[in-house]
Amino acid sequence: MSRYDKTEALQELSAEAIQSEVERILASEKFARSKRLRSLLRFTVAQTLQGNADILKEYVIGTEVLKKPDSYDPRSDSLVRVLASRLRVKLKEYYSDGGSDDPLVIEFPKGKYVPRFQRREQLQTEIEKKLRARNACSQGKFLITRLSEQRLAEAAERFEDAIEADPSWPAAHEGLANVYAFQAVLGFRRAREAWPAARAQAEATLALDDMSADAHVVLGMVCALYEWRWRDAESHFQKAIDRDACSGAAHLWRALALLLPLGKTAQANEEIARGRELAPTLLLDEGQALAFYLSGRHEEALRRLDEGSGTALPAWSARLRARVLNQLGRAGEAVALLEQMRQREPAAAILADLACSYAAAGNMEKARETMGELRERRAPGSWISNCDMAAVETALDNRNEAMMLLHEALREREPALAYVAADPRFEALRDTPKYASVLRRMMLVNGEEIRAQGA
Repeated sequence: MSRYDKTEALQELSAEAIQSEVERILASEKFARSKRLRSLLRFTVAQTLQGNADILKEYVIGTEVLKKPDSYDPRSDSLVRVLASRLRVKLKEYYSDGGSDDPLVIEFPKGKYVPRFQRREQLQTEIEKKLRARNACSQGKFLITRLSEQRLAEAAERFEDAIEADPSWPAAHEGLANVYAFQAVLGFRRAREAWPAARAQAEATLALDDMSADAHVVLGMVCALYEWRWRDAESHFQKAIDRDACSGAAHLWRALALLLPLGKTAQANEEIARGRELAPTLLLDEGQALAFYLSGRHEEALRRLDEGSGTALPAWSARLRARVLNQLGRAGEAVALLEQMRQREPAAAILADLACSYAAAGNMEKARETMGELRERRAPGSWISNCDMAAVETALDNRNEAMMLLHEALREREPALAYVAADPRFEALRDTPKYASVLRRMMLVNGEEIRAQGA
C-alpha cells in the first residue's frame, strides 16, 4: 500500500485534492526552508483554481509574490524567471523521491507560470504514449533510408502510428511528409495523391515546430514539382537553409526541384556540390548524376553513378545509368543491364527504360514488344508513369502518342515533367507546337514571376 488512499487517485481533480497535494509538497523537506518557492507555488495554484490563470505573468508574480515595487521591469530583472526554473527543478526532485506515490502531480511547463495538474496514472499513460510515438518514429526514420516502394510504405505506417500515439510530436509529421514526397518523386505513388498529403503533413509539422527545415524542403518540392509555383518554391528552400545552415537536403532539392527545371544547370550543380559539403542526405549521389545527365555531362554522370553506392536505389540507379549509356552510344550495355535488373525487380518503370534502350540499340522489334508489355500492365488500371510511356513512344517515333501521354502527365502533374525540357529522351519532340505548350503550362502558370527569375 502507498502512503495515500489509492481511491484518491481515481477521483476527479477537485480543488480540495489539488490543495491537499500542495500541502504535501510544502511539508516535504525539499520545500521546508524555501520561503519564496513556497509562496510562488501557493500563489500560482490558488490563482489557477480561482480561474485567474491568465494574470500569471512575470510582472504580477514579481509584485504580488516577491513584493517588488510598481516600477518593477521584468526585462531588466530576471528573478521571477530564475525562481520559476528552480521551482520546476524542485518539483521534479520531489516527485522522483518522497512524492513518488502521490496520487496526482503538479508541474509547470517550461516557459509558463501556470501550473498543470494530472492524476499520476494519467501522467504515466501520457509518457507511455510519447515513448510509443518516439519508438515508432525511430523505426520510420530507419525504413525511409531504404527508399524502396515497400520500405517507404512501411515507414508511412510507422509515422502514422507515431502520430496516433502523440499528435503533438512534430518529428512524426515531418517524417510522414518526407515519405509522401519520396513516393511521389520516385513514382511509387500517384502524384495527385502523394503531393497534397505531403503538403498537409509539412504544414502540420510547422504548426508544431516553425523551425523545421525539412518541412520547408518538402513544401519547396510540392510548390515546384506539383504546383509549378517556382517563386514560392524558392522561398521555402531559402527558409530551410536559414533554419538549418547544414541542411544538405535543402541544397540538393533546391537544385533538383527548382534550378534544373528552370534551366539553371550550372547553379544546380554548384548547389549540389555545396550540399555535399554539409550533412549527408538521401539521394545525393543519384541527384548529382541526374543533374549531370540533364546537363549533357554524360561521362561525369556515369562516374558519379560508379562512385555512389547504389544500394538504396538499385533500380533507379540502373535506369539512370541506362539512359546515360544510351546517350554515349553504348545502348547494348544498357539493354544488358536492364535485362539483368528486370529479373530482380520486374517493375514497369524498368520496362519503359528497357524499351527505350532497345530502340537506341536499333532493335525496334524488341522495343515494340516491350512497349506491348507496358500497355498490358496499364490496361487493368495499374499506375505507370505517363512520362515513362511517352519516352518509349518518342523512341518508337510515335510523336502524336507521345504528346498525348505528356498532356496526360500534365493532368496528373507528374514530377518527371519538370525535366522534360532538358531530358534528351524527348529531343525528337522539341520542334512540335504541342511540346512547347507543355512547357508553357508548367513554367508560365505565374508567367510574370517566372520571367522575372530569368526562366
